[in-house]
Amino acid sequence: MQTQNQAAPGDLECVRRFINTWSIPNQTRVETDELPQLCHNAGRWRDELSLRPPAASDTLDRLLTLRSDLRKSCEGLDDGGHLLNAWFSRVALSVQVKSVKGVPRIVVMPADDSCSAHLLAAVANAFSSGTWSRLKTCGDCRWAFYDNTRNVSKRWCGMTKGGAEGRACGT
Repeated sequence: MQTQNQAAPGDLECVRRFINTWSIPNQTRVETDELPQLCHNAGRWRDELSLRPPAASDTLDRLLTLRSDLRKSCEGLDDGGHLLNAWFSRVALSVQVKSVKGVPRIVVMPADDSCSAHLLAAVANAFSSGTWSRLKTCGDCRWAFYDNTRNVSKRWCGMTKGGAEGRACGT
């Protein structure tokens, strides 16, 4: 997978990294799931995801389901936002007014120490700022990447002018 120039802004990068704990590396084309191992190693969790370790409420099953639903949303498979709305209704979040660059803005904050709440607060804030639609998944390898192109037209995690159809993933 290409990793250069794919980082998402702010806390959305934690969401991108979390989604990418499941991947299909181009070298092997074998599904890899690192989430179970990360859940049992707090230091590695912090290093790789830049998140606090999972709370007691963050069971592996819950985190696997959250990751799957976040990926579906990035892939455009959450028609109408039903999956994310279900998460927003059952995770502890709070809304606060904060000054952002001198302008009062509504900011969604986690209301507890769960990883789920931190991730979903980042997602809600990304929707609010308009950056969520730029978090996409590659149609070839399903790697989550941030589309920083001006016209938001990137479709694969690695695109080059020399590749077939202007793309490089999996080729």
